[in-house]
Amino acid sequence: MRAAAIAHTYLKQRVVEPFHDARVNVFRGNTLEPTDLPDVAIVFGGDGAVHRLLPSLAHSRTPLLVVPTGSANDFAECLGIHSPGDALRAWRRYLDLGDNVRSIDLATVRPLAPDERQENRPVESRTYADSEGRIEAPSAPLAPLILRQARHHAEESAERQRTIYFSGIAALGLAADANRRANRMPAWLRGHGGYTLAALQVLFKYSAPMLSICSFDADGEETRLVGEVLTAAIGNAPQYGGGMKVLPLAEMDDGLLDVCFVPSVPRGRVLRNFSRIFAGTHLALPEVHYLRARQLFVESDKPLEIYGDGEFLCRTPAEIAVAPRALRVILP
Repeated sequence: MRAAAIAHTYLKQRVVEPFHDARVNVFRGNTLEPTDLPDVAIVFGGDGAVHRLLPSLAHSRTPLLVVPTGSANDFAECLGIHSPGDALRAWRRYLDLGDNVRSIDLATVRPLAPDERQENRPVESRTYADSEGRIEAPSAPLAPLILRQARHHAEESAERQRTIYFSGIAALGLAADANRRANRMPAWLRGHGGYTLAALQVLFKYSAPMLSICSFDADGEETRLVGEVLTAAIGNAPQYGGGMKVLPLAEMDDGLLDVCFVPSVPRGRVLRNFSRIFAGTHLALPEVHYLRARQLFVESDKPLEIYGDGEFLCRTPAEIAVAPRALRVILP
């Protein structure tokens, strides 16, 4: 078995050494090469380190083990991995029994052109063979159909290149502004309440934009949330920002994304109820809207930044959707 230990160069080798095993060739690197994927990936880091590897992991179905050594480890926490010791126990069980791999959902975000229509473009498919395999001369010219198919595949390829994966929560509004500010802080501060500090700093200068979320649930039913927004969160995991349980009802393998939409409210009310986010009890507040969806279209009166897994993803308008069972993870 070949295992890639993905870690920053500054991570001490003694952190990696306990994961070496006589049954495994563990080699260290800082990325996954598309042409040389291992049997398993062990990521030493936080949410950002996992985020950067999601395209390779999703396309290859390579099992992922997260060792939480980053400044923000919300994804590992949601998997029940609270320390490097938890990760090591999960690794040893995987090597001994191999019964602790689980498939979970990912989310995708795709930036849209301002005038891009939110509709599918089906492509006509034809065959000219009869039931006995004989092919008669087609009644319609083939060239236009071939060109149309080629254009469709080119568009599909371009859309795949524009699609961005994220594993946890995408944030807009005040939460995105706080994320951007926190990313400029030293790593030690980000890991010790930096996101909370950034959110409180941003709050006093925040101007609420108009945001529209058009969502479609598992049955295709449409719901629209429109208004001046304080913050909006869309994702597959319960928490972000160092323990803020903004989506407390989220399940990582239910094939749905959870959405929390908080309209603009007075700053005093935000401060009085800020601590409720850490317990997930903010859903009881009358102004908080919460729903589940398979697909969403997000638009705003001006381009808004979308942050996911602590990283900048894109700006609105954008389509956000679920990628069911797209990631295999190793659990304790």
